[in-house]
Order: sequence, then C-alpha cells, then structure tokens
Amino acid sequence: MPSIMTRVIGITLGCCAVLASACTTTPTGTTKDIFDFTSSTTGRSWYNEDGILRPEHRPIAFTTANYETVKRDIARGQGEHLVSLATLLGVSPARCDEFGLLAQARYAALESPRTTPEEILISMRNILDEHPDLVSERQVN
Repeated sequence: MPSIMTRVIGITLGCCAVLASACTTTPTGTTKDIFDFTSSTTGRSWYNEDGILRPEHRPIAFTTANYETVKRDIARGQGEHLVSLATLLGVSPARCDEFGLLAQARYAALESPRTTPEEILISMRNILDEHPDLVSERQVN
C-alpha cells in the first residue's frame, strides 16, 4: 500500500498536469504537448490500482506541466522547478546544485521553442548517465 506522501505527490502531479493543460496557452504548444503525450498512451498504464501516478511517469508529467519554468530554471542553473525535476529523477538533495550547473551547461541544445518535454528529460537523464554519483543511494538500490 503506498504511503500517504506517495499518494499526495501522485495526486498533486496529476492535478498540475490537468491545470497546466487548462491554463497554458504559450506559443510553444505546451497544451498540445500534454494532450499528445497523454492521449498517445493508455491512461491506466500511468496510474497504479490506487489511482496514484506511477513513479516512472512523474518526471514526464512534471516536465510537461511545467515546461516553460523548467526550461527557465535550466537556463539559470537553479530554481525550484529544476530541483523538483532533479528530485523526481533521483538526484541526491545534496547534489542538486551540481546537477543544476550541469543542466545549465546543456541549455544551448534545449533553448529552441521546438524542444519537447521528452527531449529535456533525455538531456537530464544523460547527465545522470554521465554522472551516476549524483543519484541518491536509495535510488541506486
């Protein structure tokens, strides 16, 4: 049975994705990205039997719902959305600043308005592949 905290996080991320799709009207097509991504997968595969967003889908849901602010934080190399994404990817809290600087160094490849949330995640996961020491011990096990 998932903990209360896991349920709260899952419900919060799900709500963020829904609210972002209803409120976001940026020229980058964020609303379209959310619709395309969520409609191209089976809804049941995103959630467990308790209706909680599965951990493996949290990074893409978060990145899609917070696309503009995640990109802004990557450009700055810091910020609460970048720290949140790093945490969802398993970065140790003590290493989030280092992760932010590595993400910032990759910003030039992500600055295009055509960059998708999936491309952002691929780039962030590549950082972790190149620097596995950034991942917290509990994520490695």
